[in-house]
Order: sequence, then structure tokens, then C-alpha cells
Amino acid sequence: MKRFVIGAGLLALTTVPSVAEVTVDWLHIETVPNTVAIMEAAAKEYEAANPDVKVNVQFLENEAFKAKLTTLLQSDAAPDIFYSWGGGVMSDQVEAGVLRPIGGVVSDDTRQALGEAGINAFTRDDELFGLAQNVSQVVFWGNKELLDKAGVGPDDMKTWDGFLASVQKIKDAGITPISIGAQDKWPAHFYWSYLVVRHAGQDAFDAARNGEGDGFSAEPFVKAGEDFLELIALEPFQEGYLAANYGTASGHFGDGKAALHLMGNWDYTVQQSNSASGEGLSEDQLVVVPFPTIAGGSGDAGDTLGGINGWIFHRDAPDEAVKFMEWYLSKDVQSRFAAGNSYIPITQGAADELANPFFKEISNNINQAKWHAIFFDQELGADVGGVVNDVSVELTDNAISAQEAADLVKEAVDDAQ
Repeated sequence: MKRFVIGAGLLALTTVPSVAEVTVDWLHIETVPNTVAIMEAAAKEYEAANPDVKVNVQFLENEAFKAKLTTLLQSDAAPDIFYSWGGGVMSDQVEAGVLRPIGGVVSDDTRQALGEAGINAFTRDDELFGLAQNVSQVVFWGNKELLDKAGVGPDDMKTWDGFLASVQKIKDAGITPISIGAQDKWPAHFYWSYLVVRHAGQDAFDAARNGEGDGFSAEPFVKAGEDFLELIALEPFQEGYLAANYGTASGHFGDGKAALHLMGNWDYTVQQSNSASGEGLSEDQLVVVPFPTIAGGSGDAGDTLGGINGWIFHRDAPDEAVKFMEWYLSKDVQSRFAAGNSYIPITQGAADELANPFFKEISNNINQAKWHAIFFDQELGADVGGVVNDVSVELTDNAISAQEAADLVKEAVDDAQ
């Protein structure tokens, strides 16, 4: 908490009361210009209505954020509010004692607006540490023109076998089937994770994360790797994919150089901003392809992979930081992001302003899912999640077997317990 006097003095031997200004440091990872503009405008609006509060908007690029956050949270420069994917990473931060419980500050109105899922996502041991902002789902974004040229469509890719056959048809048409930014690792983990969701289902995943039985070495997790390697054998990715980061891969797709991109709903805007033209693929040029189902898999066909993301608070954050975020996550403010196609807000009623038909579809998918699996690299914590990312990239390079990948994840779980 940062406080300083900005208005003390003497007038006719009378002390003028000081005005204590509180500076709230707010660290985000957003790169889409339109979304950043809405965020910064909201901060200024709040400052105008609350002259005793200064909102200091700060930015770190996604990979730098992940790499530097642990050290930053232990320093004097720690932000009061910072972005979070929740999951095991947040649990580790709670255990490390770097977060502030905020349950005593958050109003009942905010709790109701964010809903049970939003509150539970940021609750640990009955203590609330953060506030949910948005939900997301990972899907295949498709380029209609390229898919049409190859003679395939979403219906052809409903099953894993159909998907593999479609990838081959796309390749036979002289088109790069899939863009991926494997250098960042986490885009690759979507494949292995989604295949786990399909093969194993929630019960087997929960048992494995708890180290029960064969854990992540069990058959469903090995099968997930085997299916992934089937895809890799088709050489589906763009040239140089191992050296490409997410931004590069997103722009590659936005430039019309690949038929598919497995990514969260945020890619709708990111593929535009990272394209050479800055415009990317328009709504009319895009199609959403749900991740394929698996014959005989234990997961429900409607299960989804994605996130419930939001904001958490450093242990030294002032009450004013929590109050600002409550206002920021109100229906009025969050509706602006929905209308601007930024993301799918979790605040009750805000998603009604979604103009994007894809976001509406994805919001409906999540609402109907029996299991909305949180990104594995976040849900399993930094140590185990890091191994999931590592083995996923190694699988894309055919440098590891499916059994070896599963065993390494199990080993990481065992070491963490």
C-alpha cells in the first residue's frame, strides 16, 4: 500500500486536513489495443470518481509475467492487483503467503454477480483470494476459405479419426493444416490436455492429480499421448513451429497461412492484432470447430478445456484495491468488454452484451459442460504444470513416447506430494 500526503499546509493558523492518496498498482498481461484502451479508460473513470485513489496501470508480456511474478511478489515492487489463471498456481501462491484474503471486504452484491463458480475458482480453504473476470474455452479456429478449398468442414472433424483424415486432406490440398507456437510450450499442452479430457474424464484426472493408483501413468493418459503422436506423424504444423511463439503463430493464422489454430476464444482478436495487416480474419472468414470426440473415451463429449481467469491481490494490497476491482467487475464496466469482443465476462448479465456469435457459442458450451477443465499447466500447479508443457512440446517433436510423457507427469506429481 502506497500513501502520501498531497495537500497539507497552514492557513490563518489553521491546519488544512491532508488528503491521503492511495496508489493501487494493477498489473495486467493484455496486448490487444482495444481491450487495453477500455481498461485504461476505466481506470481513469474510477480515479475521477474517487480522487483519493490513483490506479497505476502496469503491463508485463505473458511469458515475462510467468517468469518474473514469483520474484516480483517477494519484492517491494509487488503489484497490489495482478492477473491470475487460478488453479494450482494460485494455490501455491496462497501456500507461499504472498496473497491477501479479501473475503471481509467483498460485498454480497459482488459475490452474487460473479456467481458460485466465479467465487469458488478463487477460494482456498474457505478463504477468498481473488475475483473472477472471464471464462474461456479452447477451440479450433478455422479459416473457412482454406477449409473449403480442401473440401472439409466442421462436421468432418467431429471425431478424432475424422479430424486426422481432414488434416491429411488439408495437407494434400497444399495448405498448412495447423499453426502452433510451440516455443511458448503452453499452446502445445492444449492438445495433450484436451485428449486427456476426452480419454480420461474428470474422475480419472482428479484421481491422477491426487496420486491414486497408476496416476498419470494410467492407460487413458498414455492413450492421449498416442493420439497426439498420430497427429504429429502427419506433420501438420507450419515450418519452424518449434521456434514460433504464440504471437507469431496467431499472426500466421490471421494472415491466412494455416487452416486451423487451436487456441482460446481470445484468439479472435489476437489473430487480428498479430496479423501483418492488423486486421486478420474477419468474422465471415472464421468458423469454430470444437475439439473432436474420442470413441470409447471416458470423458463426456461436451466437456470443455479453458479457464476461469481473474484478479488476485498481494498480501499488502489496501482495501482500496479490492473496492476498485469490485467496481471494475461490475456489470456496467464488464459489458463494455463484452460489446468490444474482448472476452466472455463472468459477471451476471454482462455477457448479454456479447456481439460476437462465436463468443456466444463458446459461452453456451461452457454453461452446458459437465466438466470445464482448467488449463492443466495452471490447474496442476507450477511444477507439475511445467512438466505437462514440457512433455507436450517434446511430443510435437516426436522426441518422447506417449508412455514416457505420462510417466514424467506422474513423477512430477509424486515429487510434489
